Amino acid sequence: MRPRALGRPLPRREDVPLLTGRGEFLDDLRAADALEAAFLRSPAAHARIAALDLGGARACAGVEAVLGAADLALPPLVSPCETPNAYSPPRPLLAEGVVRFVGEPVAVAVGSSRYAVEDALELVELDLEPLESPLYDGRLLHDGRLDAGDVDGAFAAAAVVVERTFTHERVNAAPIEPRAALARPTERGVQVWSSTQAPHKLRIALADVLRLELDEVQVACPDVGGGFGQKAHSYPEELVVAALAVRLGRAVKWVEDRVENLIGASHARGQALRVRAAADGRGRLLAFDVDQTVDQGAYGSYPHGPTLEAHTTSGLIPGPYRLGSYRLRNRAEASPRTPQGAYRGVGFVVAAWVHERVIDLVARELGLDRAEIRRRNLIGRDEFPYETLTRQRYDSGDYARALDLALDAIGYEGFADEQRQARAAGRLLGLGISCYVEPTGLNSAVFKGRGMVGIEGFDSAHLSLAADGTVSVWTTTPAIGQGSTTTFAQIVADAVGIDVEAVRVERSDTAVGDLAGTGTFASRSAVAGGGAAIAAGGELRRRLLEDAADALEAAVDDLEIAGSRVHVAGSPAAGVEVADLIARSGGDRYRVTAQWDPPSVAYPYATHACVVEVDPATGGVEILRYAIAEDCGPPINPTVVDGQIHGATAQGIAEALYERMAYDEEGQVQTASFMDYLVPTAAELPALEVTHLETPSPTSAWGLKGVGEGGTVGAPACVANAVCDAVGAELNMLPLAPEAIVAAARTTTG
Repeated sequence: MRPRALGRPLPRREDVPLLTGRGEFLDDLRAADALEAAFLRSPAAHARIAALDLGGARACAGVEAVLGAADLALPPLVSPCETPNAYSPPRPLLAEGVVRFVGEPVAVAVGSSRYAVEDALELVELDLEPLESPLYDGRLLHDGRLDAGDVDGAFAAAAVVVERTFTHERVNAAPIEPRAALARPTERGVQVWSSTQAPHKLRIALADVLRLELDEVQVACPDVGGGFGQKAHSYPEELVVAALAVRLGRAVKWVEDRVENLIGASHARGQALRVRAAADGRGRLLAFDVDQTVDQGAYGSYPHGPTLEAHTTSGLIPGPYRLGSYRLRNRAEASPRTPQGAYRGVGFVVAAWVHERVIDLVARELGLDRAEIRRRNLIGRDEFPYETLTRQRYDSGDYARALDLALDAIGYEGFADEQRQARAAGRLLGLGISCYVEPTGLNSAVFKGRGMVGIEGFDSAHLSLAADGTVSVWTTTPAIGQGSTTTFAQIVADAVGIDVEAVRVERSDTAVGDLAGTGTFASRSAVAGGGAAIAAGGELRRRLLEDAADALEAAVDDLEIAGSRVHVAGSPAAGVEVADLIARSGGDRYRVTAQWDPPSVAYPYATHACVVEVDPATGGVEILRYAIAEDCGPPINPTVVDGQIHGATAQGIAEALYERMAYDEEGQVQTASFMDYLVPTAAELPALEVTHLETPSPTSAWGLKGVGEGGTVGAPACVANAVCDAVGAELNMLPLAPEAIVAAARTTTG
């Protein structure tokens, strides 16, 4: 009997070509007679373009064209947004009359080499007159409110009220491969290769802006060197490159450098939250009153618009806890900074950090154990499905069990003695806990409810059966390093009923299968992309077995697929070749496309716990132990699951201690290289002890839940709580700057 593929820790198919240098990333692609493009970017945060003289640049040797907005003459990117009290400003492909952030593209040069066009841009004469006026006449990009339950009554009856302000600086996803695109004209339109997480959405943006029919635009993905949400958006640069290819009749390539990525690609977080929390004498949470402000930057990011951080954070602030009342005001403010967009964990990171800091503060006020107060508030396993005041419908889980497993792994019961002994020896040790729950595989109803009507919410898969019995699969959720080439092979193998070695997972390509879908972000590959692959695989299996049953005059239930044949179970000789079935029925019958709009959102969860040591002289933080108990439903591939947890947790730790996009008062970026924007190496990261629970989602295909973002959601709060415990003082900002830690440690060490 064929072994089940789901749940097996198969080696990642992606690793050998990547480790041996045979990967094919965007800059590895070659096109005959291709030109290269570079962008002139604004050196000012907010200014009027008084003059733009491109003459000197156009006269340079090797330069084919230099264009400003007037020369390009294309419409802006507009993110569809039907959120009440929200404004989604049009984003010009090249700045038109006004620049609104440092790094905004103002002009583009295209020529024989990157050297030639970079040199040409040095000769552009750009005259900018600084502006003091607001970007959009003082207009908020979003202003939302929620009032659920008796908030005032809860605060009046509370035994304890805590009020704090939490600030989280901006961060950059910093993928190892920056943004890049290659476009070439075709007879009917344009073909684009892009390092993108959402090729089918980019195709729509290209068709709209270039005034082409959808079938005149093709977008394909090479290997993608990481994205983490930053490449889930469509950017002006990609559209400009395609427009140049069409206009010049030649292939055009653009590859972003690291400075461009840090100042020009979307940022994330950038929030300040004033939070009041009420609890009764036993530490049970009664109410939250939250005033949230998001520094959205100059524009929204296409197609998500200007409300992404505001919506995602505010919706998850209740976390995995019961909460009777909740009042919220959340605003997204325009600022002369890089637009905000998606980054691993989106607003859920800030939400988890806030509710985990609050619950520690309430515990301290009441003199309660930090673990016990969590047990008293966590939603019980017999309460699912559980709908929160923010209309999150948690599907399944055992939150208390995850807490207990993580505490056992970290040595919680003995830590108080460990901490006392360390302090007696002059060492500052602290322990942090972070419980969280997050939504994954968001469906069309969620995006529509948020007013993000430009996002489909469903995904698609296309399967094609070959004469040798192998199946090729394409999806709308491209591989970006998360292991989906391996996991999709396992899903399709079980859905069709074939060996996993007989499945080929192809790179995403909009020209295949008439697919439409959302893309790889919001931990949707397993839930949405996997659901589509399961549906397509089931249909392909049905067709194949029905046709074989007709040919063999046998019952469908008596047949099995084995390599390139379908035969009667137990009688291999009584079979028919797949090639013969294809010849009889036609190849189109064995090419199947399916869409999957998840019927409900799937909610993985976890508890993180860590022990840190703080150096009071330098503010340095060493993580001594780190334990995680997580539940992502049935694991498709345990090795891939662990890899996702490790990678995400590494980014969460980095967010807690190192990474920060800093600006001065003039809007100038102060962290425009890896000399200043600190990305940790393996030397700064701890070993992780991971324990798994397995609670299937009752609504998703095969009970699958997402796993890609959870580590990033849980880690910042965990580390922050541990550092606060070590220094015996509050630190309610991220990242935890060494100078702030030193100042706080003085209160403990004297």
